[in-house]
Amino acid sequence: MGETPSEMINNLNLDQDDMYMELEKPYLQTNTNMLLEQHRQQNLQIFIIPTYIKERNPDAYKPKMVSIGPYHYGQPHLIKMQLHKKRALLHFLKRSQVRATKQDYVDRLMLVVDQLRKSYEQDVEQMERWKNDDDGFVKLMMIDGIFLIEFLSVLKGNQNNRDYANIDPIFGHRGHNLNYNYVMQDLLLLENQLPYLVLSTLLSVSEGQSEENTHRILSTIMFSPPKFQGHHLLDTYMKGILGGGSHHQRGDEERTIRISASKLRKYGVHFKTVASYNKIKFDKHTATLSLPSIIINKQTKDRFFNSKVYELRVGTNKDLNSYIHLMDSLIQSASDVNSLRSQGIIVSSLGSDEAVVEVMKELTKDTVRGEVDQISIRTIAEVKEYYHREKKATRNWIWVRDNWASIVGAATILLLLSVVQTVYTVLAFHYNKK
Repeated sequence: MGETPSEMINNLNLDQDDMYMELEKPYLQTNTNMLLEQHRQQNLQIFIIPTYIKERNPDAYKPKMVSIGPYHYGQPHLIKMQLHKKRALLHFLKRSQVRATKQDYVDRLMLVVDQLRKSYEQDVEQMERWKNDDDGFVKLMMIDGIFLIEFLSVLKGNQNNRDYANIDPIFGHRGHNLNYNYVMQDLLLLENQLPYLVLSTLLSVSEGQSEENTHRILSTIMFSPPKFQGHHLLDTYMKGILGGGSHHQRGDEERTIRISASKLRKYGVHFKTVASYNKIKFDKHTATLSLPSIIINKQTKDRFFNSKVYELRVGTNKDLNSYIHLMDSLIQSASDVNSLRSQGIIVSSLGSDEAVVEVMKELTKDTVRGEVDQISIRTIAEVKEYYHREKKATRNWIWVRDNWASIVGAATILLLLSVVQTVYTVLAFHYNKK
């Protein structure tokens, strides 16, 4: 199982160098009260996913490289990453040791240990080992929080010092690029989350910054504009891609309306990509349906599964559920996927449009029809109205086209009869005059 969190921190020697730095050497030439008040009302946000959901796609909810938090800690296949967590700990603490010691971080986190515990489901098997061990639990939070900060900072270039070796497999630029998608896939699993309070506490100690500046730093590395703050990385990620987690009014009466994307294109509808969910709309004047693009590959597919479960369980809005419902109304076959993919709405690397259809079917299995907001309902209704109007107009035109000869013939006969009647009237007039 490797070192426990307590052993990892207690045995850490800040005088030692990172092993990858040693290998590369020959080639080198906030305020605590404010934090407490901010999170005083924080509720349970990190859950164990129900077994019946996991059974459908067991690999979608299980970390493959790194455990974050208590739920998957100690699993044999994840032990190797503990070495890299220890190296992240070493770099982070050596950088900040002028301002803070190891114990400073532990002490500050201990002040909020109750709030941190409340973020996790307590009455589950995975929490038993931490039940009466505040010290071990806090040190687990510290180790995993520092790993998150260090890993996310590589991509954003926010590390105070470029103090990782170029050949580093996790935190070096090339190694990070190679492993990024695989590690990030684990970091966005619902059961693999860490409370935002852990990260903000760690940064407030290490940087000596105000709460506002600490939040600004975190928002930069956590996929979210500064005005949005999530409960954890997955929540922040969702708010970022969905446009900030705005609270849309829930639809009162919503019926399933399915109009395939390929048929819409046949009747002149164009698709346009927009940045977020709250920009979805249908412009009837230009027949343009604006939708956020959806990226579907081996990694992002699992992100959608986890995001959907989280939103339906505790999310403050139903944007993702509504978006999936809207996409489901447009996708009935591979030809619909092709139509959306050609317009940039769907970006897929699954190999076939049929595979995307299957993914969408999986995503919609737990979609709650009653939890669809007004944006989705209004957009579907407007598209439906346009579709039926254009379909009727096209049907009328087709009837005219197919019956053109009969129409022309009838019109000719009517014209001839009219001419004959006119001639007869004129002749009769002259005859009577004589």
